[in-house]
Amino acid sequence: MSERLGERAAPLQGNGIVRRSSCLPWSGWSGWFVILVVLLVMIRPAEAQPVGQSAGEMVSVLGTAEVMREGRWQAINTGGALKAGEMVRTGEGSRVAIQLANGSQLKLNANSRLELKEITPRSEGLVPASTPLIRSILNLVSGEIWIRSIGEPLEIKTIPATAIIRGTEFNLAVGPRDSARLAVLAGLVEFANPQGSVLVTANEQATAKVGEPPRKTVLINPLDAVQWSLYYPDVVGDWAEPASRADPRTPRYWTWAAQNHLLRGQVPEARQTLDRALALDPNNARAYSLRAVIDLVQNRKAEARADAERAVAADSAAPVAHLGLSWVQQAEFDLDGALASARRAVELDPGDPQALIQESRLLFGMGRTREALKLAERARQKAPQDALVNSTWGFLQLARGRVTDADQAFREAIAQDSTLGEPHLGLGLALFRRNQTEDAVDEMRKATLLEPKVSLYNSYLGKAYYEVKQDRQAEKYLALAKQLDPRDPTPHFYDAIRRQSVNQPVEAVRDLQKSIELNDNRAVYRSRLLLDEDLATRDTSLARIYDDLGFNQVAQVEASKSLSLDPANYSAHRFLSDSYATRPRHEIARVSELLQAQLLQPININPVQPSLNETNLKIINGFGTAAFNEYTSLFERDRAQLTASGVIGNHNTLADEVVLSGVEKQFSYSLGQFHYETDGFRENNDQQHDIYNLFAQVAVTPNLNLQAELRRRETEQGYLNLNFNPDLLLPNYRRILSQDTTRLGGHLTLSTQSNLIFSFINTDKEENIKDKSSDIFGTAALDASVKEQGYQVEAQYLFKTPRFNMVTGVGSYDVDIKEHNIFIIPSVLQPITEESSYASRRDNAYTYTHFNYPDNLAWTVGLSYDAFREGKHDLYQFNPKFGLQWNISDNTRLRLATFQTVKPALVVEQTLEPTQVAGFNQFYDDINGTKAQQYSIGFDANLTENMFGGIEVSHRDLNVPRIVEDIDKLKNTTTIRIRKEDQPEDLHRAYLYWMPDSNWSFSAEYQVERYECDCNIAERSSRLTQLETTVLPLSVQYFNSSGFFTTLRGIYVHQDLENKSRGLKDSYTTNQDEADFFVLDSTIGYRLPKRRGILSFEVRNLFDRKFNFQDLNFQTSEARNPRFIPERLLLFQATLNF
Repeated sequence: MSERLGERAAPLQGNGIVRRSSCLPWSGWSGWFVILVVLLVMIRPAEAQPVGQSAGEMVSVLGTAEVMREGRWQAINTGGALKAGEMVRTGEGSRVAIQLANGSQLKLNANSRLELKEITPRSEGLVPASTPLIRSILNLVSGEIWIRSIGEPLEIKTIPATAIIRGTEFNLAVGPRDSARLAVLAGLVEFANPQGSVLVTANEQATAKVGEPPRKTVLINPLDAVQWSLYYPDVVGDWAEPASRADPRTPRYWTWAAQNHLLRGQVPEARQTLDRALALDPNNARAYSLRAVIDLVQNRKAEARADAERAVAADSAAPVAHLGLSWVQQAEFDLDGALASARRAVELDPGDPQALIQESRLLFGMGRTREALKLAERARQKAPQDALVNSTWGFLQLARGRVTDADQAFREAIAQDSTLGEPHLGLGLALFRRNQTEDAVDEMRKATLLEPKVSLYNSYLGKAYYEVKQDRQAEKYLALAKQLDPRDPTPHFYDAIRRQSVNQPVEAVRDLQKSIELNDNRAVYRSRLLLDEDLATRDTSLARIYDDLGFNQVAQVEASKSLSLDPANYSAHRFLSDSYATRPRHEIARVSELLQAQLLQPININPVQPSLNETNLKIINGFGTAAFNEYTSLFERDRAQLTASGVIGNHNTLADEVVLSGVEKQFSYSLGQFHYETDGFRENNDQQHDIYNLFAQVAVTPNLNLQAELRRRETEQGYLNLNFNPDLLLPNYRRILSQDTTRLGGHLTLSTQSNLIFSFINTDKEENIKDKSSDIFGTAALDASVKEQGYQVEAQYLFKTPRFNMVTGVGSYDVDIKEHNIFIIPSVLQPITEESSYASRRDNAYTYTHFNYPDNLAWTVGLSYDAFREGKHDLYQFNPKFGLQWNISDNTRLRLATFQTVKPALVVEQTLEPTQVAGFNQFYDDINGTKAQQYSIGFDANLTENMFGGIEVSHRDLNVPRIVEDIDKLKNTTTIRIRKEDQPEDLHRAYLYWMPDSNWSFSAEYQVERYECDCNIAERSSRLTQLETTVLPLSVQYFNSSGFFTTLRGIYVHQDLENKSRGLKDSYTTNQDEADFFVLDSTIGYRLPKRRGILSFEVRNLFDRKFNFQDLNFQTSEARNPRFIPERLLLFQATLNF
């Protein structure tokens, strides 16, 4: 709506004061740290703006407004600057919205006068408690004002009373006979004059007259006090017939009059005129639709639906009736219903721009951008001056990466209707994209000023303040958004991210769980604003929130459930990948989920950590799990960022990881390096890694993303295996590895339901192993080298509907292997040289289907095929998959699965095939070519709001290929063959997580892993035949709002080894076959302010316990890092974000 209303009228006269107090939330045992920060940071208190200095901006002018300047009244329009000492007045039927320099927002009703006596700029950063607070002073001479304050000191003078504000939002009106009325919507206000005072809290009001004490009463409906300040969309439209407007005998005259009353904020008058329209025509759909709009703006959704349905029932041929119903259905997030109603409105009137743009907006929110663009173009042709049409066009251009076009469209919309908040929100997003953060936040503040009751606008403003690291304001606006729409998961989702960043992970988990509850028990990854894909937010690490508390199993279950519902959700793939980070034997699953997340992701600034894409690094468990994407932007921004992490510890342990990443329009990049070195805890236990990577991604079109990655790895290490017998080690064993990897990938969005991803990986790997041993006969030595060169190519098609989705893919692996071995044997005079060349081939195909029927059952049915050929080993197998997830109630879930797998031989241990079925991992770090049949059952429950628990039981029947050398001493020949071994395996897990209050969390788990091997009788003296490991970790975490945190974790371990041939010497168990031990780990850390990073000091095996432990390296193709080390480990870790 443009500035086109009303005449000016003589204002009322008056004078009085409203004062806002302010204090800083500094307290607690972190005071000394705060003092240190204050000494390091120069702080200057805010100063009041002298007369003539900038005091604010006229954000919106509806009707007529003037400013007293240079001794005379002058007209002022939208965008006009205001100075301290000036007075503003509004005319008859007019309204203005003003954004003050101190951060306060206000609206002036018709026939009002306001003097901006003194305006203090908003204070930035920390302000010492001793600093005197300088107030802003306003003088409400007459009329009515609505104010939302962010906490800065403020006075509003009126004649009858003084209001000392201790809250955030209120309405103040100066009435006849020197009276004043105060209505408080949030916070606390002291309303006082010389005769007395009252404290007015939220949902209360007070009145005062000169010479009488103020009196307080209950505010029956707080919204009634500020109806005039709300925004009501234009339902009638400028295309209504002029003749009908002029004839008061027709209902349309009265609906047009009602719309104009709404534009002026005169809601009671609008309702009265609508009653007149319905009296003339009880079946007037337009009148019912207008009533629905009023109810909807005032958040009375039940009443809005009733009126919208009455409109359709009254006149099903009226486009406006279906349009109004579409708005109501959208507010209830019934997008399918809203789209059907909007389409019906378009069918009835193909030229109605409001109906066209509503259908376009809904299609855009569903990801159907092409269709949305066509409809928006038609709407622009019909109504090029319509603000909502141009605002929608701006969002569409923003999604296509055309920031300049989007900026222009938003500014046109603002010029066409200065009272509409949406284009300001869109302009804020465009400015964020250009990295103009200060202006972006300012525009989003304008959106909340113009439409203060829209929850999503306040959510975005809270997120914007989070982005610029103003946590106090972020917290305020997210809390307000929760209050405005208790059913919207968006502010809870954003607040979870915010709380985790300020060291409140318990509250973060509560917010995250609340967002899941409000989202039909599905994890939330974006906002509910249909016009914004919220891509940046979807790159955050949700798993990190749970990991801070040690609630790893909850993270894995939620991520798996999300992927069952939408396998193309890259956020869920990253969620699951991060949740696998601390799980033993889950490396192939972790990096595979990471690869899928990368291929599905849009352009973003998320750093690609060199260490995360590699497996078998055998570094300290937990290093790097403070995922760098915890520090990524929540808005798409063209900028660069530098993130670094480092570790220093005993045993000469030193590590660092540095990543430079950035976004520039439709191009993103990441350049990183990782270094790790340690001497280890025993002889020849050293290792060193150097990894470099370069990643680039380009959005060729809105539907096609291409990416490329180069990786270089260099590794040198000694003997890292940890055996139950500590003497069983190789003191001269050395391994050197160098590998170059090239990866190309792409993501093609075929439609909103169909996606295609593809990956090509080429690797060139060289590995050298040297070992020697001496005895009385001499020295034996080995010098073995292996060169592998090959590729892996995969493609995957993903299809989804609300109740059914499918993942289908194919892959091929082809590697040429050359081995060169030199043996030195004491009894042989000359070294023995062996050379061999062979190929490793694998082809696979798979289909996984997921469907929901009924609503509380999620079924998974799939089939894969593997053809594996390597040397003497051939394998051809079909692998059926079945899974079921049954939501017994909103808080309990039963999971069942059975499936067959073949451990693939992959060039870099990454695959596109789904890694889980019904939340159960199906790809373990087994020996390549291992066939497995798995049976699993799990039960997960939210026992209370603060307690989670569950149990998971899996049994795996493994058929493992073993290379056997048959030596014929008579013929002096060696024959190599493959023997299959049966190895049943049981994996049991139970967990209980508890959050007793906002600062503490407890976690307890019970884990049992049981392994058996039907080994050849001749090998039983040197092979484990049975291993059972029981682990009981108990941990307690404490988090302080100052940023400090600490963790104490005790782990009880019982391990039992058996060998069926006990009469033979057992090199694994020496003289004992079981062990019990308890280790205690402790961590203390600090989160730097404004998300600058994390510092922590960790002690593992605090009491330096010595024990025997058998790791699981005998079950894997390559050695893995041991879970426990029989020696104290001291680590200092720092993660910094620039």
